[in-house]
Amino acid sequence: MQGKGRKTASRQKEPSLSTGAGRGRPRKEKDVAKPEETRGKIEVKKMEDIALSSPASGSPSLLQSNYGNLGNFELVVPMPAGGLAYYWRNNDVDKLPWEGPIKFGADAGQITGVSLIQGDFGPHDNLELAATGLGGHSLMHFWRDSESLLGWYGPNPISEKSLVPVFSGNPAMIRSRFGCRGNFDLVVPLVTGGFAYYWRDNDDSNLRWCGPFNFATDAGIYDAVTMIQSNFGNPGNLEIVARSGDSLAFFWGEMGEEMIWHGPETFATGVSGTPSMIQSTFGQKGNFELVVPMASGGLAYYWRDNDDEHLHWYGPFMFGMNMGKVKGVSLIQSNFGTPGHLELAAQVEGHLAFFWRDSGPDFRWNGPQYLTV
Repeated sequence: MQGKGRKTASRQKEPSLSTGAGRGRPRKEKDVAKPEETRGKIEVKKMEDIALSSPASGSPSLLQSNYGNLGNFELVVPMPAGGLAYYWRNNDVDKLPWEGPIKFGADAGQITGVSLIQGDFGPHDNLELAATGLGGHSLMHFWRDSESLLGWYGPNPISEKSLVPVFSGNPAMIRSRFGCRGNFDLVVPLVTGGFAYYWRDNDDSNLRWCGPFNFATDAGIYDAVTMIQSNFGNPGNLEIVARSGDSLAFFWGEMGEEMIWHGPETFATGVSGTPSMIQSTFGQKGNFELVVPMASGGLAYYWRDNDDEHLHWYGPFMFGMNMGKVKGVSLIQSNFGTPGHLELAAQVEGHLAFFWRDSGPDFRWNGPQYLTV
């Protein structure tokens, strides 16, 4: 596993290297207080009442951006006919309305997995997306011009398109603390076993992707992956949870002159679909929070106590059991509530469902609320 020569200096804001023209949603100054919970005003739909204008396929990817005063929710999901659908939720309006779909990426054909982040390119910080094509032949990058509502660009290749399948699951991309500007780091499962690790050098004006650097190739074949950068190590280890069959395994990578990977450590069974993990602000160190579809239907929530020297995983705590089979999920911690509610998007039989868990004292999962536009 190589990764030599990677800089680990602290982040510094630099001038944008990519901009675009057009009109869109400006980023407003964040001069308002943290939002109070207003979810009682959302209309909850039953599955049989849903007429979603663009059915989804594959797993969604959700984040809270810095657009708007409170920070909007941004979501991308693959479409069955090919390409992608982009939605956003206006968190400055009481009823929290969703807008979309804005369709893009039709030239890329059918896409099976996506991973959405917000970088710091452009005047208002562009959205950046990694995606895998149907059959695992291609790995690609899109980006959204933050000045334009319709300004999605791509696909640009991360890896050369292959005549034979290469990738066996979804990509997981983060904006890390490696490098001065903060690199894009990405892992994706391989059909031959283990994972490929790529990183984009955002301090290089050519924005060059480096990789693949393969690891855990003797650990078996994995179907889905989720990745974060934690506050363990300096400047922060990469932490991975991956699914193989109905089992979840944990890996972690520490940066030295090269990236050194550890694992797998299996900690859960009876799961399916695409998991999603974050490091939250619960606990002193910040716990790992994870949601994954259950093979029997519904969802399972796990958390790892990072204040415990044994780093014990707790769960499963099941919810959403009346939904049936879930394809995949995307989990974030928002600025609703204190210290911040957990927010979840799930793909269920081609529809998008949303859950949220309060910040206490009940710590109860609420939902599903189905996206209608």
